[in-house]
Amino acid sequence: MELTAFRHQVGGHFGILSCNGHVAKPSNLREMAFYKVMNSELKHFSPAFCKEVDVRASVNPVTGQIIVEALEKLDCHKKKSSSKHERSSTGFRQNTDGHVTVDTEKQWNPWAAECQCKVVERMLKEPDPTPFLLLENVVAHYTRPCVLDLKIGTRQHGDDASESKRHRQLMKCRHSTSATLGVRVVGMQLYEAETKSYSYVEKQEGRRIDAAGFRGYVKRFIKCCGRSRAERIRQKLSKLRSLLAEFEGYRFFSASILIAFDAEAADSSSDDAVKVCIIDFAHSTFSGFFEDLAYSGADEGCLLGLDSIVEAMEPSVPKEPSSQMSSYEKKI
Repeated sequence: MELTAFRHQVGGHFGILSCNGHVAKPSNLREMAFYKVMNSELKHFSPAFCKEVDVRASVNPVTGQIIVEALEKLDCHKKKSSSKHERSSTGFRQNTDGHVTVDTEKQWNPWAAECQCKVVERMLKEPDPTPFLLLENVVAHYTRPCVLDLKIGTRQHGDDASESKRHRQLMKCRHSTSATLGVRVVGMQLYEAETKSYSYVEKQEGRRIDAAGFRGYVKRFIKCCGRSRAERIRQKLSKLRSLLAEFEGYRFFSASILIAFDAEAADSSSDDAVKVCIIDFAHSTFSGFFEDLAYSGADEGCLLGLDSIVEAMEPSVPKEPSSQMSSYEKKI
């Protein structure tokens, strides 16, 4: 089962690959365990976890073409891979200098390409297969996915973080909207119908912007999705907020909120017109999970972040000046 580059990754520092209606990310023991014991209600707001598979990469020494393949096949989400962007899958190629590139002439998020190529380069150096988690690709049936990835919470590091990593994560939060709003932009992808191209916002930009800049980006995303879909996003965020408020002792350190819609589809209030997911559970915890520290109450930092997202969607919030927006946005 071949794995290819995933065009619609907008955040994270590990490369995400695409595979037969799934996304594949490097395996993490804690995250896999969290998925396996996930609360049934929370599963409605998270991509389905399907399986851990071993993946191997090899390169054709003549053409430089790289084959990345899982050592077993999985068909549980195959039907969702019928959209235009999934049919035209994209692989990798090794240059004469040994570096890996995404083998495409299409417009591609440069951050996503960099992360994915690093993952493939590491696999080429490893003699043994690399374990990956296969998750449901929630945008697989979208033709022109627009995606907003938001790091949620006022704290990003897990309890097992080293002192140096703890310090780095504290600084990232302190010097971004994570500290004040409980959320920051990790990445955004919007399809521009006028230019028939995507515009991107990357995580470094998300760390630099202030509260007004954060609200400006959220407002732009919401404006593009249309009134009906915007209302559906609000409803789903509110429902997720109510659910997490009841989760005693849970902490979602370094998790993200993923919001997506299809720019090719007409504005609609149907449930599947938008996706609102909580993702990335490598540092999440709850009472009795592994031998983690026990916490009491709900994750207030996470709830603050959800409140800030909903607030940013409201028309009463002052609009960010256009000059600041253009200084952070990159168009490819």
